Amino acid sequence: MTPEKNDKKIVRWLLAATIALLLLVLCLQLWQMFRPASAGQEAAARSASLSPGKRAMIEELQDLNSSLSFDDLTALSAEELEQLWETGAPGLPIGSSAAAMAAEEYAGTLEIDSVTSETDPELDETPAHYEVELHHPTMGEFKYKIGAYTGEVLEGLPDIMRSFQSGDAPASALPSGAQPSNAGMQTPGPETPAPGGQKQDSDQPAAVSDEEAAKNAAFAHAGIRAADASGVRCKLERDDGRQVYDIEFWVGSTEYDYKVDAVTNAVIEAEQERNDHLSGTGPQQPDDFIGSEAAKNAALAHAKISASDAGYIQCELDEDDGRWVYEIEFWSGGVEYEYEVDASAGTVVKAEQDR
Repeated sequence: MTPEKNDKKIVRWLLAATIALLLLVLCLQLWQMFRPASAGQEAAARSASLSPGKRAMIEELQDLNSSLSFDDLTALSAEELEQLWETGAPGLPIGSSAAAMAAEEYAGTLEIDSVTSETDPELDETPAHYEVELHHPTMGEFKYKIGAYTGEVLEGLPDIMRSFQSGDAPASALPSGAQPSNAGMQTPGPETPAPGGQKQDSDQPAAVSDEEAAKNAAFAHAGIRAADASGVRCKLERDDGRQVYDIEFWVGSTEYDYKVDAVTNAVIEAEQERNDHLSGTGPQQPDDFIGSEAAKNAALAHAKISASDAGYIQCELDEDDGRWVYEIEFWSGGVEYEYEVDASAGTVVKAEQDR
């Protein structure tokens, strides 16, 4: 082989080696650019994006409970972290998103895009829970309480879509031996002629009034019998341009608040609140209470604000120094109002404003 051929062969070999080396360098650069970040790098990135205050709160929580991981805590809101710190960090709560999903699954609205939710943590209450409000564009609002550490539904109405589509409570929600209510249907009285000119049997139920039909619709939706309800209050009022019956009643230690369409007897809003600390043997019974609507009206009248200007009004029954009061919060004109109204007398015992 001549020297010229050897030189050409060496040049070709060097050129091929150079190209291979360049391809190797390019591959290494691409791998570094697109490789998945390690868990440590992801944690470092999240830590860098946190505010100093939130990072300090997470470190304090880990000091209280070393089993709580940094990654899990960063997923919580500042409000959740603060309440978790106040309670000594007993464990890791499920989080607002999981609470909202649990409420929607229980309500049967997971597949309905038009249903929206609002979730507030209440980790500093007993039991610790999340308050979830589901908003349906036509049926209104539904409130749920979800266990903060278990994900269990503590309060709220199940399968609301089926209840509203059928116009009645699900059969599974009715007490043992109870029959679905025929709320909204006018039944003939004992002397009403039946088809063919014959009279109805005298043991047929008498016709019910519009108010009684609305109450029956609420009882059926709640899955209870009228005989089991106490402290029943029913008031006809206008809501968003239509007439509705505002109905309140108690069953044991649970307070129910309903709005029923005065024309169709359809349930358009339903809320319930459990007060397990109420005693049925004490000197003061739920029948003595004025009801949440009357308490709201007393607070609004004291603040000289109309209900339409107050927006969303929150009202809860609570015991304060041995006296039962309705705790009421609402906003108007950028001012937050907080009231306590005596549950029996209806007098305002506390009024605060915060801009």
